[in-house]
Amino acid sequence: MSRNHYMKYKTKLSLALVIWSISCILFLCPFLNTHFSKASSLYGCITPGITNVYFRESPAGNPITYNGASIMLNGGQELEIISTSNSSWYQVTLTYGGIEYTGYVSSSFITIYNSDGSTSSGDSDFETYLSNEGFPDSYKDQLRELHAAHPNWVFKAVHTGLDWNDVVANEVNIKGRVNNMVEGYSSNPRYNWRSTTVGYDYKTDTWSSYDGSTWFAASDDLVKYYLDPRVYLYEKFVFAFETLSYDSSQTKAGVESILYGTFMYDSKPSGSSSTYSTLMMKAGKDSGVSPYHIASRIKQEIGTTITSGTNGQNSSYPGIYNFYNIGAYASPEGNAIENGLKWASSGSTYGRPWTSAYKSIVGGALYIGENYILKGQNTLYTQKFNVTYTDCLYSHQYMGNVQAVSSEAQKVYSAYKGAGTLDGAITFSIPVYKNMPKSMVTKPSDYGNPNNYLKSLYVSGYDISPRFAVSTNTAYTISVPSNISSVSISATTVNANASISGTGTISLSQGTNTVNLVVTAQNGSKRTYKITINRGEATAMTNTDTSVTFNTKYNISKDKLISNISPATSIESFTKKLGASKDITITDSEGESKTSGNIGTGDIIKVDGTKYKVVVYGDVNGDGKITALDLLKIQKHIMGSSSLKGAFLEAANVKHSGSVSALDLLKVQKHIMGSSTISQK
Repeated sequence: MSRNHYMKYKTKLSLALVIWSISCILFLCPFLNTHFSKASSLYGCITPGITNVYFRESPAGNPITYNGASIMLNGGQELEIISTSNSSWYQVTLTYGGIEYTGYVSSSFITIYNSDGSTSSGDSDFETYLSNEGFPDSYKDQLRELHAAHPNWVFKAVHTGLDWNDVVANEVNIKGRVNNMVEGYSSNPRYNWRSTTVGYDYKTDTWSSYDGSTWFAASDDLVKYYLDPRVYLYEKFVFAFETLSYDSSQTKAGVESILYGTFMYDSKPSGSSSTYSTLMMKAGKDSGVSPYHIASRIKQEIGTTITSGTNGQNSSYPGIYNFYNIGAYASPEGNAIENGLKWASSGSTYGRPWTSAYKSIVGGALYIGENYILKGQNTLYTQKFNVTYTDCLYSHQYMGNVQAVSSEAQKVYSAYKGAGTLDGAITFSIPVYKNMPKSMVTKPSDYGNPNNYLKSLYVSGYDISPRFAVSTNTAYTISVPSNISSVSISATTVNANASISGTGTISLSQGTNTVNLVVTAQNGSKRTYKITINRGEATAMTNTDTSVTFNTKYNISKDKLISNISPATSIESFTKKLGASKDITITDSEGESKTSGNIGTGDIIKVDGTKYKVVVYGDVNGDGKITALDLLKIQKHIMGSSSLKGAFLEAANVKHSGSVSALDLLKVQKHIMGSSTISQK
């Protein structure tokens, strides 16, 4: 409401008060309470610059909807404030879509009009605090809601100085570094949450497991989602950022609420006179670590049922306990528990060997405190994603489960709520990165297999060039006579749940025809295969045929073999010397695209749809070099233990005699020793 608008309202209100006064004198003021309540209303608006504020049915309740969608209020939206009795949630009325509604809005989003037409924020001190802390704007709406619900909570911005893109690059899984895993099981395999770049074979649509049989490398999109601090800025998840130092206000009852549903709830370890919760409270005090964190960490690591890692009855390490799975590194064989017990049985630090539940619970707390919390990894988030312990950024990370932070945070939230201490002065340290996305990263769906590859591809009656194989190659060519007006294309997918469009009977025009086959994976991702069909166009291009359309210094046989190539010739050098004016594609003998390294025997060169095979004499393993490996292959061929075919057989015939013999073997041996050179002509 503008100042003028407010003053007009004030003038009308004054007139109304005069009329009301006369009414009181004449009618003994029967409506005094109603008129007084209306006259005492405040007016204001959603603070300018703020967007997408929920208009709720009750304090922190469900959003009010209009035409099936939640009403979202933006900066400048005028409100009549009916009640401020709840300092965190003001009761207001507004007109939206021509309808008057009554509901609640967080006071932190409201600017109130003063009697002189000026404005004041519902919580200007908190706005100043957010700015002073340097929280990005994209954090603020969520922090305002948390502050409105829990005014005593303290939010600290941890300015890491790290670039978001660098953080992502160092946390996503790569070959040889799998830091983030996701569980997939028969009832919900979560294919779309699994990585397709690490541990995945698209040809067979199978994943390698990294801990037992159910844990797989998490996809880049899933890792990015759980890396985004804004994902946790909700009441149940913000405990991902709770500082994990010992807090004397935490209670045994709160620990029990975390342990509820496990074998540790309201029970004692065998041979102990104290309950698990008592031991965890003592461990917290002795180690300087939050007892709630100890309880939630143990529950996260060992689950709800007692195992050979926590009952002292493991056959390999009897009498040893490990309640934190410290040292229990993952392996495909699934022997993580024994690896952890081995660690707990050796050494003298942290009270080892852990020969009782008590020693393990206290010793593990000391380990976490010394190795993580006291080194700056003092939140669940920074223990999972190390962005604060600068001596070893992106390593020295606890928990392989990429979802562990969110699940542990919920346990801690439940402990505070169950103990009735949720509104205490809890401190949250929240990381901030440079160049973050403007809005929160979207969580990918876990449904659907991502494989969108073809398993087979046929054009009835014709050969496809290059020969089809399950690979990354998506471009193929065929040629048909000019009297052929249509062809039949069929294909199958690697994954049975994927679909294909574009197959069937295809009508052809004279000249070049392009057919696109689109494979749609179960998760919706698409891959397009392009088939170029030349109707009535000649494709034979040999060194002895006038249809050759490019000049080259290499030899081209009638069988379309390209030779006269020196060993260890790079792809770049070969392409330049080839002399073709049209686009060139190069694949290896398996059909995989090849853009770097050496040109080698068996490589397939395609120029304008015509395919040639490379022969480097003496190179029979296809790496473009002549080494002892080639000597061994020729020897096995001569002895009959294996056979060479096609371009590889031609490459073994280094004397150009028509057959491969011991003389060829000797020639290769002399080339390797440097006493003679194999001719490539």
